[in-house]
Amino acid sequence: MISLLASPSVCVIDDDRADYEPILSALNGLYVSSIHIVGTSDSLPEKPFNRLRLVFLDLHLTGAIGKTSASHTANVFRKVVSSDSAPIIVVIWSKYASDHVDTADLPPEDQETETQLFKRTLLEAEPGYTDRLIFVEMAKPKADDRPEDWTNTLKSEINRSLQDQSAVEVLWAWDGLVKDGCAKISQDMTSVAQNAIAETSRNLKDGLKATMQHLSKAQSAGDFSAATAPKHLLTTLTQLLVDQLEHPTGIAGIAPHGEWLGSAQQGVVPPEFSGKMNGFLLTSDNGANAGLYAPGTVFRIKDPTKFPTIFGKQMSDLLAICFKKSNASPRWLDWQRDARPVLIELSPICDLAQGYRVNSLLVGGVVVPASYREFAKVDGDAFGGLAKFHLRWPIDNFPEQEVILLYCHRYKATLPAEQQADWLAPWFRLRDLPLASIRNSNAAHGARVGYVSLN
Repeated sequence: MISLLASPSVCVIDDDRADYEPILSALNGLYVSSIHIVGTSDSLPEKPFNRLRLVFLDLHLTGAIGKTSASHTANVFRKVVSSDSAPIIVVIWSKYASDHVDTADLPPEDQETETQLFKRTLLEAEPGYTDRLIFVEMAKPKADDRPEDWTNTLKSEINRSLQDQSAVEVLWAWDGLVKDGCAKISQDMTSVAQNAIAETSRNLKDGLKATMQHLSKAQSAGDFSAATAPKHLLTTLTQLLVDQLEHPTGIAGIAPHGEWLGSAQQGVVPPEFSGKMNGFLLTSDNGANAGLYAPGTVFRIKDPTKFPTIFGKQMSDLLAICFKKSNASPRWLDWQRDARPVLIELSPICDLAQGYRVNSLLVGGVVVPASYREFAKVDGDAFGGLAKFHLRWPIDNFPEQEVILLYCHRYKATLPAEQQADWLAPWFRLRDLPLASIRNSNAAHGARVGYVSLN
């Protein structure tokens, strides 16, 4: 249980007691919880921490300088800081950070500093850190030059070293907002726990368990078991968290940044930015335990010969109907080669959660490189498409790239929900709101009215 709290945000990596005790004391005086790593093999975690936000790093953990020290410190850093975490502010805190490394074959003006050597060594050893770390420096005076109240001085220096990091500060404020929201939910659940069980001799532990049982059962709407209860509880807690995050008081930590957030952006937005960002806004990974026909799943078609048995049409017919130009167009062959037919799962999430779903509802579509946008049919009551997004999950002969997802409501089918068709393979998943927009469009198409009348 205690391992659930092992998620440090701040780490000090330093092997000199005379150095790390004052900075740990300074952080404690700033009411910042932190973890300390000496850098020896027995002090390293079993796996790198993936929630670190701030690292104070001494460059010389072995007592040596130059390449040996840079290599050792880089190795320790890799064992402590996950390359998947970002952004991380790395405060270089070393007595010799600005000293030049004596390289015999280079003139003094071309020699690297200890800091430059460490950065190069780290990024060469683990390119995954590239563009994920923000390096700043904080002076570490030698022992004879330290003030008597060095701990108090360090408090000011820590704040000063983190100046001009407005965007990171917003992310930290958001992180705090989420934690505050979770704390508020815990408080609310605790306040009602005393009413969760009928016995007079109740305690908080049993009351909290009963509260969670009630929430799980209420969300389940009948589909309540040991296998489904955790999922139902998570759904309910997530809904409660969203309510907390959307509360007006939650903006207090971010409001001070309104001036720069509301200013016109300097420079030109790169053309790939929107696709990259949309990739996160519109899509997500399927997840290891998504279950059969999870709502929002986009399926690729492994066996085209099975397609006609469901739709009564060939897969090429779906490609053709989503192609805006005539099949005589010289780009038709390119479209056939590069487009990938898919099926999109549209089942209501509540039916799945409550165990009411009998069949999976699927609608046909096409994933095609974004460069084919002008040839994609997205207009009309039976057609639609999402904005271009960066596809993060390549498949054979279809690399990671910017794409658009089209759908055609004329190609709809239902399949037994408890047995996934062997000719379909999950590819990626649409997030809830983009999925809801396709589901609403599909419902509108199915409910459209046509009638004959005479004047």
